[in-house]
Order: sequence, then structure tokens, then C-alpha cells
Amino acid sequence: MSQVPPPPPPPSFPPPSTPPPSVPPAGSPGAFSPGAAFGYGWSAFWQNVGPMVGITVIILVVSGIISFIGQSTGNVAGSIIFGIIGFVVGLILAMGLIRASLAVTNGQKPEFSMLANTDRLAPYAVAAILFGIGFYIGLLLLIIPGIIFALIYMFHGFVVLDSPTEISGTDALKVSAELTKGHRGALFGLVLILFGINIIGAILCGIGLLFTYGISAITVAAAYRMLKGQPLAPVG
Repeated sequence: MSQVPPPPPPPSFPPPSTPPPSVPPAGSPGAFSPGAAFGYGWSAFWQNVGPMVGITVIILVVSGIISFIGQSTGNVAGSIIFGIIGFVVGLILAMGLIRASLAVTNGQKPEFSMLANTDRLAPYAVAAILFGIGFYIGLLLLIIPGIIFALIYMFHGFVVLDSPTEISGTDALKVSAELTKGHRGALFGLVLILFGINIIGAILCGIGLLFTYGISAITVAAAYRMLKGQPLAPVG
């Protein structure tokens, strides 16, 4: 009886190749670095130097005038009233600077009218007050807790003004904490860089602050965009 030959072995195929490791695109979460943020802030500022210096001048002049009037009233009631006015105006001006900085990172021109925009003032004020209280308490606890607190919640204002829908002040603080998680050491390095250039600006008879103030604001806005994985408007 003849034997039936065994079936041929199945054809062998080469093993599937290992896929190449994915490389995160520029602007993705985790792409943040202090040097990259500062480099962007520096370049973007000089492309918008006119309006950014003008915005800085308005902030300093308006704040100085209100403070001078408050100190010149000569009575407690007047000082309190102008203190409150100065606080509210200061919040609005700070919002304007954040709006201008975010506009630059979006490729838009910063405008002086941004300093008078009161949209989302209430949640911004809540976030700013809570931030100020926490930072002050942290400073009382031997300073370092205050620095850590500031690093965790440093983007609260950007979150309030950049959110597509209105967000509460407390939620803005929570979002900032999530954004900064895992990057607080690098953010501390960025803060040291900005502190250094503003010290230099102050040493130069204060005139340098007209430039370093805007550079710092755009740098922080760039860091915020990087941590969110959002693209930055090209500068060149």
C-alpha cells in the first residue's frame, strides 16, 4: 500500500516589523522647556515691541496715578476707597496683559483695547484672590511652600481667559494644577530666568522693565500653550 506523502509545510512569513517609536509633535504636552518658552517670548516680543511697550506703559502709569491719589487723600476712608479702586483696576489691567500675550501666541496683534475688556472679571477675580491668599500663607510657612503653591497655580488667569466657555475661578485653579503637574521643576527654572531679566531691567534705571515686562508675559503665555499642546504662532 503506497504511502500518502505528507503535506508541504506552511509557507513561512517574516515576522512583523516592530513599529517605529512615536515621536510627539512639536507643541504636544511634554514638549515644554524653559529655554524654548523664553526663546519664543523673546522673539515674539520684538515682533510686537511697539504695542507691548505701550501696554506696559499704560499699566504702570494708570497704577501709579491711582496709588498716588490714594496716598494723597490724607484720610483713612479715601485710602480705602482708592485701595479698592486700585485693586479692581489692577485686575482688569492684568487681564489685559494676559489677553495681549495670548493674542501674540495666536499670531494676532496685541491691542490697547484689551486693557479695558472686563469680560470674565468675576471668575478671574475669584481665582486671583484665592491665589493671593494661598501664596501669602505659603510665604508665611518659611517661603518654600509659597513658591510651590505659585508654581502649581501660576496659569489660573490664562485658564480663565483662554477657556472656550466661562469657567469658575476654583476650576481654573484646578486646571492649572493639572497643567503644571510633572513640569514644576522646569517651571521653577523658567521663573528664575524671568526673575533675572526683570532684575536687570530694574537695574537699568527701571527703563528696562518696559521691555522685560512684556517679554515675561509672552514667555509665560508660550509656556501655557506648550503645556496644553497647542501650536504657537511662528516667529522669525
